[in-house]
Amino acid sequence: MNIIDVTMIAAHMLAAVVWVGGMFLAYRVLRPAAMEIDPPHRLTLWLGVFSRFFKWVWLAIFLIVVTGYWDWSARFAAESSTLYIEIMQWLGWLMIAFFSWLYFKPFQAFKKAVQEQRFPDAGAIMQKQMRPIIAINLTLGTLEILIGATGIYW
Repeated sequence: MNIIDVTMIAAHMLAAVVWVGGMFLAYRVLRPAAMEIDPPHRLTLWLGVFSRFFKWVWLAIFLIVVTGYWDWSARFAAESSTLYIEIMQWLGWLMIAFFSWLYFKPFQAFKKAVQEQRFPDAGAIMQKQMRPIIAINLTLGTLEILIGATGIYW
């Protein structure tokens, strides 16, 4: 394995850690703590958190796709890939689809509602549309990590 291989694999792992770790922090740590803040301040905080975090998620997605397919082509170009790689690929695209919908639909509506100080609307969007997608992607991301760590042994 050469330095390029190592760099690409490291970038892939770090991007996954940023995305999944950020979701874990938001869902399991920040959300419960933020419940103590009154809704207008809490929702404004979430807008700031999501606005910053989602930029990192887009970068993570770019890195994961580029490094993932680079690794796939470097290791499996002459043959078909293994089952765990195929599963990770499809779960990854599913996560990207969920995130893209989250970003372009409910997040944009949430942002507009917060900016217009329609806090009940913003809270409903976050609770009913954003939170379930984040929970699904956190679950899928955790599964991706488990498959990535153990799949080679299947």
